[in-house]
Amino acid sequence: MDSKPTAKERMAARYHELTHGVSRNVKILLGTEPLWGIPVTWTRSYASLFMAALGLSATQIGWMASLVLITQMLVAPFGGYVADRFGRKRTLIFFDIIAWIIPPLIWMVAQNVWYFAIAAVLNGFNMIISPSWNCLLVEDTHPGKRPAVFAAFQLVVLGAGLFSPISGWIVEGKGVILGTRIIYGITAASIATMVLIRAFSVRETSIGTALINENQKTTLKASLANYKMALLEGFSNRTLSRLFLLSMINFAYATIWNTYSALYMTHPDGLRLTPGFVAFWPSFSSIFIILTLILLVPRVQIEKLPQWLLLSSLLLSGGVFLFMVTPPGTYGLLAISAILIAIGTALINPVRDTFIANVLEDRQRAPFIAAMNSITMIVLVPLTPLAGRLFEANAHAPLIMLLAFLLLGVLAAVSLLRLHAASEG
Repeated sequence: MDSKPTAKERMAARYHELTHGVSRNVKILLGTEPLWGIPVTWTRSYASLFMAALGLSATQIGWMASLVLITQMLVAPFGGYVADRFGRKRTLIFFDIIAWIIPPLIWMVAQNVWYFAIAAVLNGFNMIISPSWNCLLVEDTHPGKRPAVFAAFQLVVLGAGLFSPISGWIVEGKGVILGTRIIYGITAASIATMVLIRAFSVRETSIGTALINENQKTTLKASLANYKMALLEGFSNRTLSRLFLLSMINFAYATIWNTYSALYMTHPDGLRLTPGFVAFWPSFSSIFIILTLILLVPRVQIEKLPQWLLLSSLLLSGGVFLFMVTPPGTYGLLAISAILIAIGTALINPVRDTFIANVLEDRQRAPFIAAMNSITMIVLVPLTPLAGRLFEANAHAPLIMLLAFLLLGVLAAVSLLRLHAASEG
C-alpha cells in the first residue's frame, strides 16, 4: 500500500502549486521585502510627530512631503529609460541605496528643517525605481499568477504593521525624539541588509535583458519620445485613463494619510491619543489586511476586476468618513474605521496593479508607468502643504479633502465597471 504523504511533503506540494509560473525574482523580492516594510511602517507612524517635536509647523511638515513629491515628479520621466537602458535589477539596487538607505541616516541625526529637506529630496528618488520594480514583479511570471503576486506583496508590506507595537514601545520608553532616532537607525540597517541580499540574488528579467541590448545606443531624447507616446496612448485608452485617475487618487490618499493621520490622532481637536498608542493603528489594521489578502484577494477573478475596484473604493471612503466623525475615546467606531480602511487598502492595490499590468503590453509597461507617475506628482505637489494649512485652521479639514478624493475614486471605479459591461455586451 502507498503511504500517505507527510505534512512536509504536502506543504512542499502546496508551495509548488502556489509558486508554479512565478519567477525566481518574485520569491526573492517578496522574501526580503519585510526588511523594508517593517521599519518603514514604523517611520511612517512617527515621522510627522518627530518633525513636530523638533519644531516644524504643520505647513512645514506638508512641504517636506511636497519636496518628496517634487523630486518624484522630476525623476519619474526617467524611470522607464533607466529601466530599459540599464536594466531592472541595477536600477533597483542603485536607487534603493540613494532613496532608502541614506535618508534614514540623515533623519536619524536631524536637528532642523534643512536635514528633513535634504532627506526628502533623496527619498523622492524612489519614484525612479517604480517601473523597474513593477517589471521585476510581473515579467517572467504567468499573467494568471499576477493577482497572487501583487496580493503577496501587499501581504508582506501591509502585514508589516503587525510589528508596529515595537515602535510604540521604543517611543514610549525613549520619548518621541530619541525613540524615532533609534527607529531611523534600525531602518537604515535593515534596508541595507535587504539591498545586499538582492544584489547577489536577483537576476535581470528576459525582457529586461533584451531591452538592455536593444537600447545600448538609444538616446535619452528618443526614450522621452517613447515616454510621451506611451502617455498619449494611455490617455486614448478609456480603461487606462480611468485606471490612471484611480491610481493618482490612491497615491493622494496614501500621501495625505501618512502625513497627517498621526498628527490628527494626537491632536487636541482630533482623537487625543498618546504617541505610543498611535503605533497600534497599523498593528490592528494589519490583522484585517492579512485576512483580506489571504481570504478575499485569491477569489478575485480577472473578469471581475472592475467590481472589486468599486468595492474597495467604497470601503476606503466609508472608513475615512468614520475615522473623521469618531469622537475621542470612542474606540469601537475607531476599530470599525480601521477595519474598513484595512480591507479597502488590501483590496485596491493588488486589484488595480493587476488591472494595469494586464492592460499594458510588455514593452509599453515601463514608459507608461513612468509617465503615469510623473503626471501624478505634478498634480499632487501642492496638496500636502495645502493640507498642512488646512490642518492648522481645522484638524478635520485634510480628512474632508481626502474623503472628496476617495469619492472621486468611487466614480472612476463606477465608470470602469460601465466600460467593462459595455465591452462584454
